[in-house]
Amino acid sequence: MIRIALQSLFFERGKLLAAVAGVAFAANLVLVQAGLFFGFQRASTAVITRVGGDLWVMARGTALVDFADPLAPGVGDLVRAQPCVERARAVIFSWASIRKPSGGIDNVQLIAAEARPGGALPWALATGLPSDLRGPMRVAVDAADLARLELPASAIGAPIELQDRTVHVGAVTRGIRSFTVVPYLFAEPHEARRILGLADGQATFWALDLARPGCAPAVRASLERHPDLAIRDRAEFEAMTSRYWVIGSGAGATLAFAAMLGFIVGLVVVGQTLYSLTESRSRELATLKAMGASGRELAAFVLWQAGFLALVGGAIGLGCAYGLKLLVLTIGLTVVLDGTVIGAGLGAIVVMCALASLASVRRIHKLEAAKVFK
Repeated sequence: MIRIALQSLFFERGKLLAAVAGVAFAANLVLVQAGLFFGFQRASTAVITRVGGDLWVMARGTALVDFADPLAPGVGDLVRAQPCVERARAVIFSWASIRKPSGGIDNVQLIAAEARPGGALPWALATGLPSDLRGPMRVAVDAADLARLELPASAIGAPIELQDRTVHVGAVTRGIRSFTVVPYLFAEPHEARRILGLADGQATFWALDLARPGCAPAVRASLERHPDLAIRDRAEFEAMTSRYWVIGSGAGATLAFAAMLGFIVGLVVVGQTLYSLTESRSRELATLKAMGASGRELAAFVLWQAGFLALVGGAIGLGCAYGLKLLVLTIGLTVVLDGTVIGAGLGAIVVMCALASLASVRRIHKLEAAKVFK
């Protein structure tokens, strides 16, 4: 039956190409939208993930990493005094204003964190070294933001007027963008405090590395006795930030709608093609039924065609998705195409083709063997 099904499919080449194009379009749209969703999710929590830590200490009422009040200078001593805290690292994440050479003002996010073993901020340098940020009033800027901030392509050493202070570019990052596409600027904690006018020892957050993960509840309970502090474990804080930006902003719903639209378009195109092929071969299928072919064998005629379309169209759609991934990377967007996204996306395409075949399978089961003798 597989040979008959595929021969029938290739005989109608116009319909075959239309169906493959429909499946490829649906697969491409579903994969890209799902990849953008996870890309946005990762971008919104990239700083939290890179800083790490078991617990995060923040001002009470803080809902996400992008909006938080600075903590009092004494909080650092308080968290270091906890018996189970092996290391307490200051994290500064603050909005700042920048005056561009043309006189215009733009907003940036200035980020600094004490490095953990095996990790440092920023994490992807295109030009320069982490040590280059240790000089006075040095910051790192992403290559994709140089034009927006009116900085030269060879930006090392270029001056920037940040918070009414003159700082200089010490390094250039690559591919470190925020979910909101607001430029990230990185600095050493001491220099970030000078730029923002914070006191020594002051920070926006404290990332705590615990000696034993099991003592997290005790540390959390102890610190939460202070009315001005809130304590979150890292995964919880990542989820809060991601939910705010990706779900609360409506971006997730928009991506889901676009993916569903592609799914529906593919479903209609494939369904119409399979039904048309079944209808055009109704006499031949009725003949097979008169010769003793079972309903399952006849249904296989449609299912093999649907499977072929899912395989070929899905492969073409995946290739197109990889191409779009490279294309949108040039404008600062990340499309995640890992095993989970590819598996879920192609699984959705298989389901789409299976649903599209239902009308044709039902049509085959209603075929009358006597039709061949009319």
